[in-house]
Amino acid sequence: MTISMGDKQQQQSSNSTTESSSSEVFSSRHLDYVHHVAFDCYGRRMATCSGDRFVRIWDYVLVASSDDNNNDNNNESTTSTSNLSWQLSSEFQAHRGSVTKVTWCHSEFGTLVATCGSSDIKIWEEQTPQTSCFTPLTTNTPIGGGVGGGKALKSWIVKAHLTEARRDVTALEFCPRTFGLQLATGSADGICRMYEAVDLMNLSQWPMKASWSAAQNLDHNSGITCLSWCPSRFEPQTLALGTNTHVSLWRYHSPSRQYVSIMTFPKHPGSVLDVSWAPNVGRRFHWIASCENGGVLRVYQLKRTMTMTSDNDNDTNMEEEEDTSSTKQQKELELESIKILPTGSSITTTSTSTSTSWKCEWNVTGTVLATSGDGGIVQLWKCDTSSGQWKCVSEINGATTTNEINNYNTTSAAASAANHNMMLNNNTIGSNSSSGSTTAAMMMQLG
Repeated sequence: MTISMGDKQQQQSSNSTTESSSSEVFSSRHLDYVHHVAFDCYGRRMATCSGDRFVRIWDYVLVASSDDNNNDNNNESTTSTSNLSWQLSSEFQAHRGSVTKVTWCHSEFGTLVATCGSSDIKIWEEQTPQTSCFTPLTTNTPIGGGVGGGKALKSWIVKAHLTEARRDVTALEFCPRTFGLQLATGSADGICRMYEAVDLMNLSQWPMKASWSAAQNLDHNSGITCLSWCPSRFEPQTLALGTNTHVSLWRYHSPSRQYVSIMTFPKHPGSVLDVSWAPNVGRRFHWIASCENGGVLRVYQLKRTMTMTSDNDNDTNMEEEEDTSSTKQQKELELESIKILPTGSSITTTSTSTSTSWKCEWNVTGTVLATSGDGGIVQLWKCDTSSGQWKCVSEINGATTTNEINNYNTTSAAASAANHNMMLNNNTIGSNSSSGSTTAAMMMQLG
């Protein structure tokens, strides 16, 4: 497997300012398809999970090149950004079967990741390294004995094992740090479960805060395929759930201590593959993007309204009690518009296709939408504020030539196979790995 990283850079000249893209292709060291990739809150660390039952952690660090070693003898300073590269820092077997999702929590609560495989969820914590000197890992460096071929510096241990789901867990995500350390999960049985670590000093206890069926207001019982939290700190706890037919919004109701449905978007002709809530930086409205099977990418625009509500005493039997009703403002969301983006179009050619977008993600300011799907192309979308129309402003082709992919696979195949044989020597639980497949996972960093 290979991983292609895209990064947009600005090049300034005397007359104009242009955008260029640089990419880095490296071996993922996985022996099966890469199912999911997740970045931490700073974008400097990356976690990949695969069908080979392993999770790998990558760090974006400065690596000394061969030219730097030659310049060291001449006492020359070599601190250029060209030496920044993704290096494998640790790996561990997360589940007995395929690992389908991985997510990071905010660094305020430590270095935690959550993974899911089949119907179980595990929460992992990184241990503090025992030593600080290590050999930087390169593409040709074997990882059989740990990072750099020597003693492994970073290890991960299981802090909690959640097994309440009765069917496959299909989505999980930590909530924004404003609401504490909570984990939302969705499964194929249509149940969304909310877990919370009430004691940050004891991360082995994750009681279930709430659970509800996301299909109770829909036409039929459908499983949850994806979810996304509202990142705004000025909104109550709200998340979007995607199912086989709909995207619905759920908000935490403090008096009942349950999540209630506040909105259900129009029915989708295909299954919702991914949903992403845009960060709100000074806008009067929210954006939610969803991609569905069949090549349809939608952007929902929600406006924020304030309504006046009265809190009356619910005990109607106590007639002699004085009326304690009060009026307060309550935040509401209202669907304002729905935009369908032409994902099959290209800015470089006039031809169109029915390419399916599998993933969608916003940048940190919520102004650029990135989508990836069939064909190995990542498209960047921006909204024209004057007309309100969405336009594809850039494309990043993460697919490399066959020879280039084969070179990366050949270079690391022996090291990866030897490392897996050693680590799986005492764990022979059946899971067929498609070591002959040559898929490529595409990610990108948006500033």
